[in-house]
Amino acid sequence: MIITKDLTKTFKRKKEKKRDRIVALDHVNLKIDKGEVFGLIGPNGAGKTTFLKILSTLIIPNEGTAIIDGYDVVEDANIIKNKVALLAGEFVRSLYWRLNGRQNLKFFANLKNIWDPDDRIDELLDLFNLKNMENELVMKYSTGMKHKLALAVGLLNNPPVIFLDEPLTGIDPITAYEIKQLIKNKFKEKTIIWASHNLYEIEEMCNRIALINNGKIVLEGEPESLKKNYWGYDKIKVISDNAKAFGSIEKSEIRDDIVEIETRNVNESFLEIMKIAKEKNIEIKEIKTLKPTLIDIFMKGVKNV
Repeated sequence: MIITKDLTKTFKRKKEKKRDRIVALDHVNLKIDKGEVFGLIGPNGAGKTTFLKILSTLIIPNEGTAIIDGYDVVEDANIIKNKVALLAGEFVRSLYWRLNGRQNLKFFANLKNIWDPDDRIDELLDLFNLKNMENELVMKYSTGMKHKLALAVGLLNNPPVIFLDEPLTGIDPITAYEIKQLIKNKFKEKTIIWASHNLYEIEEMCNRIALINNGKIVLEGEPESLKKNYWGYDKIKVISDNAKAFGSIEKSEIRDDIVEIETRNVNESFLEIMKIAKEKNIEIKEIKTLKPTLIDIFMKGVKNV
């Protein structure tokens, strides 16, 4: 559904008397299948939003190509605009707060040249559980309700491709849960790119993920595969009454009464831990092997670029 080849975007920034060249995207190559929820993870300023803006035809790349459903985002921009929706965490600002919910949807439907949109509006109000608030002014909506209405606006033309840029920013846990359930259960046929710096929601929602940093794709794959392929070792966590005593073990990290030990041989490390505990009469309150997390992968990937 989505293919990018050497996608590159640079900006010029005036600094004192010189103009700096900023590389926002650096030869990004990705292939995203139809119906896939693809996660784009990276720190602020990594290039996530620039990437989504190019795919949404809002900005033009300097180099490379991006194809969506067989159409080029530059040459076929008018077609692409009807196939995609870009929904950002701050998109509630685009709503008209002195109009009610239904009026907002009707106004934006007219802007999108959607004729006779009432059936689609009814469908979206039901989908986002806003039917009982459709005649209330948006200024009276809760933050979560505004968020859901803005999502509904973006989906008026029922696009097959959705770009979510920090979609759960600033909303309550209940609304966040409702939106995630909608995506899991109602949007299975849609192709979604979910961009965020929140590793937990990315891991929960996405089939595959890519880590982007300084405009480059650092890692790509399924979450479990990334953990397996890029971790390469185990960690043993020990809680005791004398954590410092284990500091002699290679690659140990001590925090208060906790020591975490990086190891490539769990059995040998366990024996070493028990030997020290016995020799120094240390009470071990808890000992366990830690599973790899995306946070560790993320931090390694960021450091390596």
